[in-house]
Amino acid sequence: MSISSGSTSANNAAAIAAAKQNTAAAKTDDNRGIKDAAAQAKQAQNTAILRANEQVSLRSNNDSLSLLYKTALEGINAELEPVLGENAAQKIYDSGIDTSPEATADRIVAFATGFYSRYKELNPGASEEETLDSFMQIIGGGIEKGFSDAKDILKGLKVYEGEVESGVDKTYGLVMQGLTSFREKMLEMAANPPADDTNTDSDNNPA
Repeated sequence: MSISSGSTSANNAAAIAAAKQNTAAAKTDDNRGIKDAAAQAKQAQNTAILRANEQVSLRSNNDSLSLLYKTALEGINAELEPVLGENAAQKIYDSGIDTSPEATADRIVAFATGFYSRYKELNPGASEEETLDSFMQIIGGGIEKGFSDAKDILKGLKVYEGEVESGVDKTYGLVMQGLTSFREKMLEMAANPPADDTNTDSDNNPA
């Protein structure tokens, strides 16, 4: 009888010890789960804060058009590199400058068309109109991509509305007008080249 009683007590003690170990392990797992959940919640909170800051900043039309300018230049750069070589178009990130639709459009057009003379040198033999058309197609693709990227970013942040949307649309329209004016000006200059100053001087000062 005493032997059976002792065996039972030992079994009970072992069961109690095992139960305590299981409880401790469960608590440890619970603590880890709580810590992981807290870390995830903190990360989500930080992401939300950053996203909110971006939204507040980009709700300003000036900041949105600054973003548009950057993405447009990136798009132009990507399209020109296969033609003019790597890093042909320097990436420009201005700050503290006029970011109205008019000023932004002027800078995009000036940046894009500034490579025409170099492009023309690398493509001799074609007419002025043919060279212009191929060049305009290249930079046009880059500009379209830049505007599309900017819109995607602004839409993702849910700020592509109101003044921001109208500012982007107005800038796009002005860029298209600027490119058309550039094309017309180049064709006019090709059809009416400036007078040769050397010949004029010779006429005025005969030997």
